[in-house]
This record gives sequence, C-alpha cells and structure tokens, in this order.
Amino acid sequence: MGRHKMTSGICHLCGLNSMLSFEHVPPRSTFNKNTKYSSIAFEDYVKTENPLKNTPKGKTKQGGIGYNSFCKYCNNFLGSEYVPAYQRWVTGGFQILQNKEFELHTYLIKEIEPQKILKQIVSMFLAINGEWYLKSYPELSDFVASKDSKELPARFKVFCYLTRAENIRYMHHVVHGNFATGTSINCTEIAYPPYGYVLTMDSGNEIQYLNNITEFKNLNKKMDLNINMFQLSTYMPFPLDYRTKEQVEKGIEDAIQTSRKNEKN
Repeated sequence: MGRHKMTSGICHLCGLNSMLSFEHVPPRSTFNKNTKYSSIAFEDYVKTENPLKNTPKGKTKQGGIGYNSFCKYCNNFLGSEYVPAYQRWVTGGFQILQNKEFELHTYLIKEIEPQKILKQIVSMFLAINGEWYLKSYPELSDFVASKDSKELPARFKVFCYLTRAENIRYMHHVVHGNFATGTSINCTEIAYPPYGYVLTMDSGNEIQYLNNITEFKNLNKKMDLNINMFQLSTYMPFPLDYRTKEQVEKGIEDAIQTSRKNEKN
C-alpha cells in the first residue's frame, strides 16, 4: 500500500463496513505503479474555451491511480484470482498499440483467460463508482465475487477498445444522450493504456467501433484468442467521445465561432 492510507467505509465488493485499502485502477502491475497525473474537475474542462491548447490545471498526484473501494480481503482476492490474467491481456495490448487513431488491429493473444479478464474489468468499474453502485447493481459484485460464476445478466454489456488514452478517462456512471438520434445510454467508462472499457446498463444497442466482450463471461479456460479491435483516441474527458485530434480541434473552433457570433447578435 505504501503511501496510500486506509479509510473506513463500505466495501464495494462484499458490502461490509470495514477499513478499505487502496485499489489501483488498473492494477499496479499493469503499468500503474508510479503513475503521475492531474486531477481535474469535469466542470473546469467545460468552462475552458479551448482545453486542448489551455489544459485546465488540477492537483498533481502520483503513486498510481486508484480508489479506497475494497476491504483488504477483497483486494487480496482480486489480486490473486484475476490480476495475473489481466496482466497478460494488457501486455498483449501494448504490443499492438501504435501512434495511430481509428486504426483496426487484427492480432492473436495466446493463453489468455477471458472470464477472469472480464471479472477484473467489472471490479474496476465497481471500484471507481460509489458504494451506491453495489446497492443498485448487486449482480455485478455477485459475478466478480464468485470466481466460478458465469452469471452476468443480459442487461449489462462490456465493451473494449485499444487506446493510447491521450486523456486518461475515469467516468463515473452517467447518462450519455445523443441529440441527433434522441437516444441515451447508461454507462461508465475507463480509458488507461492500452485499453478503454465501457460498461452499459439496459442498453440493447452495440456501440460503433467498440468490441462487445460480454461473452468473455462464458470462456473460463485458457485459450488463444483472435481479436479485431479499433484503436481509438480520448482527447476529451467525455464518455463515448473518440474523435481524432483534428475532429476535436474543429469542433472547438466551430463552437468558439458560434459563441462569438451569438455575442455580436
């Protein structure tokens, strides 16, 4: 645990009131041991006219990104049962990652354990969301807590994409609306190299460019897996926003011009 103190609260996995240890998200063994990052409020991004050119300043932190979410027992359980499989998955992803955007990669990862990988991913979403998540979606913690369980109800979908995570993304549960189509998606998202993940609830739709990996729940043996996955960018801290840098810059410039025009009128 090192520099990270334990706190008192409700464990996001077992639900017991206990001392909560610091859970690295993603695990510290997957290149998140000494991560240095800035904690910037979402509102500060919204208020900044051009956050790509003038990035809002936040409090600098180091020692890895994580949350006091799990009791010591659950933290150790995750570390022994799922993290080794997840580490292999991450190593394979880094070998494919390139300095490109909207690139489709086809590759093979040998001897991975998909079900354990999925359970680790779901545990990460439990970690970053509040204890209310455990109460609202107990099926998620049940799936993770039982190492032999395949039971993840159809209302939940987990998606994945490759990413350099230009802007590391830890989005708590939100309702993402599409004004063009009038649809909305209940989701939470994590983007940390080499992968991004989206967990949706009660949404029957697939998400363009993202791989639906929910069926990993049924794959409980080691296997070689052929994968076709897009590498996407995360320049802005908004859920499901994978615009290229050029697209983001154009969107910002259009918004600035529209704002100035409205001020003149």
